[in-house]
Formats: sequence, structure tokens, C-alpha cells
Amino acid sequence: MDTIEVRTLESKEYPLWDNLVELSPNGTIFHTSQWLVSAGRESHVKTELFGAFLHDQLVGGCAVHSHKVAVFFTSATTTLPLTPYGGVIMQPHESSKIREIEGYEWSIIQSLLSGIQKKHPHFLTLTMSPQVIDIRPYTWRGWNESVSYSYIFSLSGNITESISKKVRWSINKAKKLGIVAKQKWDKDVYWDLTLNTYLKQEKLPPISQNLLFSLIDIIQKNQWGEMWIAETTSGEAAAAEIVIWDHQMAYRWSAASHDQYKDTGATSFLLFEMMTYLQGKGFKKFNMMAANTPHLTKFISSFNPELVPYYSVQKIMMCSRILNTMRSIIG
Repeated sequence: MDTIEVRTLESKEYPLWDNLVELSPNGTIFHTSQWLVSAGRESHVKTELFGAFLHDQLVGGCAVHSHKVAVFFTSATTTLPLTPYGGVIMQPHESSKIREIEGYEWSIIQSLLSGIQKKHPHFLTLTMSPQVIDIRPYTWRGWNESVSYSYIFSLSGNITESISKKVRWSINKAKKLGIVAKQKWDKDVYWDLTLNTYLKQEKLPPISQNLLFSLIDIIQKNQWGEMWIAETTSGEAAAAEIVIWDHQMAYRWSAASHDQYKDTGATSFLLFEMMTYLQGKGFKKFNMMAANTPHLTKFISSFNPELVPYYSVQKIMMCSRILNTMRSIIG
């Protein structure tokens, strides 16, 4: 295969990147340039979009967010809060032969890794989207791997018949209490519910208001999703969800609720209404997330989704390992 050139993209080249996201089987909304730049800015990290060029054509890419660690070291990752997936995206190969496809994809991956590691040689972590099942190009180069999970619900069949009896009971309870589901953007209501969600756990939100609002603005501007609110008969917000989508599927990106209404069935009802709406819009898959959080898995699994793995790979260079060893010895 001919030589692949890897370099960071200039902002004027971002339309090329976004076109690649649309073409790539691994591309998601979280790979888009607007999302990456905004999430990086509000997370106070440096965001770089690395492009792999073959004959001056952009055929692959990987975005990384980096920050300094212990003054002398740099840590780079493909994910951030509210940005669960990243990793390498590629233009599909025109061949149907597995050997040719793998040779093409592995060459792009290896070229990108070499280019990224020249700038970020210490800690590098890539988290893939659930569509990626082959991580051999990383593990065969000595990278460490780990697995996480997503709950993905098929919207192709009868939703009511798919969900559990307990969920159906909760939905009926919410209806009897007069709970209604509305499509409505209200960032302040959502933030208040987010604060309530974590305060009841005696925790602070793991995200900033600026990050949340910035990404919501992008979603609204590009019509990449919607906010839904479950309201009581008095107009109080009992629960809220933000659903987003791309050419692959829809995502339950963020959810929040008020503990005062936790026994009303509002959350189940709201989620069911959203799923029905997404099915009507023609989506075939709904990524419900939450499969890595123990206290949330019981609720989401009651909708009977499919448990789907996704992978992360990490490379730690020798000098970084020495630093980690020294830290552990010092205590």
C-alpha cells in the first residue's frame, strides 16, 4: 500500500472531516468537528483532529484531547464527559475481500497511531464506538485493552411487547397520575433536575453547566436531537431526557429526574414515549447507554435491550510507567 501521510487538520479542513464521519461505519455524532471542538474547549483540553491522507485524499482520522500531567507528561484520550465514543474513523474500502479490507484498515490505523504518538508519547487512550469489533491492530502492537458495555434497543418490532411487565405497569401508573410527555427545550429546568439527580446521591455533577449548555446549543443548532420533559398535572418537571442521533442510531445522551416523583413512573413513561417517537422517525436502533453504572442497569435492562460491548485501548510509554511506579512507592 502506498505511503499514508498523517497530520493535524486545520479548521478550514473540518468539512472534509465531517464528510468522513458520515462515510465511516464507525462514525458517530461524537466524532463531528463541532462536537469535538466544543467539548474540548469547555473541558479545558487541547483538541486535535489527526487526518490520514492517501494520494491527498482524507481516508482516515482520529481526534484526541490532551492535557498535561505532572508537568512533564501529556495524557491524550478520545473521550470526554458527555462524549462516550471516539477512536479511528475510516472511509470504507471498495473491495469485498477480507484480506484487502483488513490490510487497508490496519495500514490507516498504524499510520494514525504512529503520527499521534509522536506528539503524545506518554499516555494515550482510545475508546471506540460499539460498531468497532476488531481491536487486533492495537493489541498486537502491545496496547492494553478493556471492555465496556452499551444497552442497544431494537426499534424494529413492537416496543410494548418487548418491554417488561414492570415497565408497562409503571407507564400505566404515570398515565393514571396525569403525567404528560412534552418535547421542549429548557436548559435551566434540565440543569435543575441534573443537580437534584446528583444531590440525592450526595454528589456533585461530573459535568459543568457550561459544557452541558454548550453541547445543547450545538444539538439545537444542527437539529441533532430533542429534549423531552415529563410534567405533572401542576406543570412540575418530574423527569427529562435528551435524545440525540446520527446516521447510525439514536442515543439516550443524558437523563435527569426529581426524587420527589421517583415513584410516579414518570421516567419509564417518558422513555417509552421517546422510543415510540424515534421508531416513528424511522430509527432502527436506540442506544440506551447506562450499562456500566450498577444502579442504572436494573432500570434500563427492564426494557429488554441487547447488551453490546465496546472497547478501549491504552498505550503507556516506559517513562510513564516509571512515574506510576514511583507514585505507588511514595504512596
